[in-house]
Amino acid sequence: MSHPTGPIEVERKFVPGPTVEDQLHSLGAELKDETVFQDSYYDSLDNRLTLADIWLRKRADSWELKQPLLRGAHGLNGASTQYQEVTCEAEILRRVSEELGVPCPHNLDALGLNEFARFVTTRRKFLFPAHNGSGHNVAVDLDTTDFGFAVGEVEVLVQREDEVKRALQEVEDTCRKLEYRHLFWPILIQIIGPEKISVYP
Repeated sequence: MSHPTGPIEVERKFVPGPTVEDQLHSLGAELKDETVFQDSYYDSLDNRLTLADIWLRKRADSWELKQPLLRGAHGLNGASTQYQEVTCEAEILRRVSEELGVPCPHNLDALGLNEFARFVTTRRKFLFPAHNGSGHNVAVDLDTTDFGFAVGEVEVLVQREDEVKRALQEVEDTCRKLEYRHLFWPILIQIIGPEKISVYP
């Protein structure tokens, strides 16, 4: 399968503690912005999409779909996870219709899917300045939902594949400084394009 080209995200999620913002400030990170957005998740009444590990959501007015990279597989398989993220609405419509075994309509609303979850997230983005000549900025997103769930994400964005190794090290270094090593998800690498290829090595 050919991968799309584009910037590459290297990231790791973690469960933030109550002092994480103080830690970030003490390490030199600055708060860059705060955004609020709403996500709604959809499925058929028999949960056919989620049972296939396919996740369809609407953020603001944009549809997004996340599914295993290999059809019929599940994204999480031991320590290795691979997902594909699709943001092109026409392609999402085709894939959802195919999974449900129905003719492809003109829009997703015509499929009559059931909204099974809706929540609002507040995201605070912190940024570390580039250091050691790498030219990479390390970003940390802190998300809190309106039902009280909190998750953090350490992220480095690079332009070339040969920069990924350095970005991995920068993500790991930041994780160690935050001292939440036992609470971290596996590392995720995403190639950003019309379809984002997500790989947890």
